[in-house]
Amino acid sequence: MEKSRVRLRIGIAVTFLIVVVPLTVAMVGFLYRQNAMLARQMAVQAMQLAEREVKITVTALFGNLAAAVQMSAAAGQAAQDGLHRPESLRPLFEQLQRIPQAYSLYYGLHGDGAFHQIVRLSPEMTKFGPAGAKPPADAKWVMRVIDSSSGERRDTYLYLSTWGKVIKIERANATYDPRERPWYVAAMPDDQVVSSGAYVFSGTGRPGLTLSKRLTTEDGTRVGVFGADLSIDSLSAFLRERSVGLGGTTFILDEDLRLIGYPYADRIAMQRNGRLTLVHGSEVDDPVVSAAVEAYRGGTQNFTVQSKEDGSTWLASLSPFPDQFGRKWVIGVVAPEDVFVGPLRQASMAILGIGTAFVLIATTAIVWLSRLLVRPIHALIEETDRIRRLELDTPVSTRSPILEIDALANAVDTMKAGLSSFGRYVPKGLVEDIVRSGIGTTIGGQRRPLTVMFSDLQGFTAATESMDPEAVLPWLSDYFDRMSTAIHANRGTIDKYIGDAVMAMWNAPLDDPDHVVNACRAMLACRDGIHKDQAGPALVTRMGLHTGIAMVGNVGSSDRMQYTALGAMVNLASRIESLNKQLGTELLVTDAVAQAVAGRFLLRPFGPVVVAGASIPMAVHELVDEAGADHPHLAAWNRAFAAYESRDWAAAIDGFAAFTESHPADKAGHLLLANARHFQAEGCPADWDGALRFTSK
Repeated sequence: MEKSRVRLRIGIAVTFLIVVVPLTVAMVGFLYRQNAMLARQMAVQAMQLAEREVKITVTALFGNLAAAVQMSAAAGQAAQDGLHRPESLRPLFEQLQRIPQAYSLYYGLHGDGAFHQIVRLSPEMTKFGPAGAKPPADAKWVMRVIDSSSGERRDTYLYLSTWGKVIKIERANATYDPRERPWYVAAMPDDQVVSSGAYVFSGTGRPGLTLSKRLTTEDGTRVGVFGADLSIDSLSAFLRERSVGLGGTTFILDEDLRLIGYPYADRIAMQRNGRLTLVHGSEVDDPVVSAAVEAYRGGTQNFTVQSKEDGSTWLASLSPFPDQFGRKWVIGVVAPEDVFVGPLRQASMAILGIGTAFVLIATTAIVWLSRLLVRPIHALIEETDRIRRLELDTPVSTRSPILEIDALANAVDTMKAGLSSFGRYVPKGLVEDIVRSGIGTTIGGQRRPLTVMFSDLQGFTAATESMDPEAVLPWLSDYFDRMSTAIHANRGTIDKYIGDAVMAMWNAPLDDPDHVVNACRAMLACRDGIHKDQAGPALVTRMGLHTGIAMVGNVGSSDRMQYTALGAMVNLASRIESLNKQLGTELLVTDAVAQAVAGRFLLRPFGPVVVAGASIPMAVHELVDEAGADHPHLAAWNRAFAAYESRDWAAAIDGFAAFTESHPADKAGHLLLANARHFQAEGCPADWDGALRFTSK
């Protein structure tokens, strides 16, 4: 098994990082974890403190209301006969002034359903009273009286700026019966102050809570009920001032987990089936509170929740409220984790940043120092790599104060100078491919599939007879450059130049699973490249292509060899090239090539052909273009050729005659037209195999 290897300077840097980075990360991680634990403890303590403050304040608020209810109920029992008189409301007015959180105080009498109430008006009220109109601008209090003293049950509203100063009076037929209200019904069973639970106040249409206590005579006869209202809007305003941290929320749930206390009162109630109802905590328009209520399972709980809106992490604490008049409420607090953990996280990230900067600076220094040491070695490695690629034009300029490295540099420079002269006579591309393939330089080869192309310049000798040699050389060099560029661009290897001819092969020395297709594309590219901006005589290049099994390898003597291909298929490719002259074509391929690239190129079939010097027919095709290109004449040719193969001489004559009329310079069309006419006139031999036979090259 091969051992792992690394660069020297990288090894030094990695060793340094392996030691320093884990220690730095461990230190920062330990500090962050400890700080995070402390931050969470501080958060829990802050939330518990907020809960305790709210519990104490709300308990005190309800205690004050309960005391007011007890005192007013006792006063009402002492003055039963005076409860029907409006003057009995003066103590309630004064008491309501002393309890700013209370919304109203009132008596509901059992016998005739009389109702006497003092209401505190808030600036936010947009409607009040029997008509649902906006209260007068200067009105701050309302005295409401429902009785039947006039012989008719009436509901009277007196709007006051202060006691005794009436601004407006409204009257209506009484539809309100206190004996049917939740606060009245809840107080009747026993002689304790009770809570009604949350319900909608008839006067404002807003939800609230009521503490109430029944009034009885000494013998237990029911006189009525005294009540004190607490608006949920007031409780919400109180909670709005009791946030935990930046963005925290404190809320209160009733026994059914409905919101009865929330910083924003407009989210507590909602219209459902035409009635105003309290919102369940899991349905409130607050993604964090709703997630916390959904996760709550009863009892005291501290946990984290993810905001349904943005996925941020929040700390949540929910615990039972002290038992308030038989009601099992829950107080909850949520606060963003970042408020408590964020500053410590930022501090830890700052420490991590400083540590990272230290590691980077130290690593950079280590790498720089190691680079000074290994730079000459690295330069020599690059020089040897250039030698492998036969880039031998520049001398080795590497020098080092280390004696051994300097001696190695001189040796490499000498070797490079010697190879530079040799490289002028060897095709660099072929050598590079041989090196990559791992073939080596021993005599011998292997049998493998191969695609071979031969090309030849038509009329080269005649065209260059009158040209000066100085003009022929650059023109021919430009021609070979265009050919080699097209061949190399399509993964081909030039075997040799033979005068004005080129021999190229594919799938050797490097493997090319698509070698037949690449060879066809190279032929098309050679044709297009030669005709583009051609300088000198405008000549046609004939090319022939064949694929098959050949022997490929190093051929020659021990001191001089050549990498080439040998075999019958190579000779056949050469003959296919010469067949272009007989058919008047530029690009010919054998049937083996046509079958390998079927559907990917446009081909014009000529059927079997017997070339000079051979006896076995072989089918050949003209390579026209890539599949999908527009060549409508092929369809006409294929119809005529199909008739020719099926010995329908009349149809073949008509087809080839039409084809040659539109393509008068097409030599193959004239040849097959002449054959069809001959067979129609003289008859076709019984042993005719459809082959075209040529006796000359």
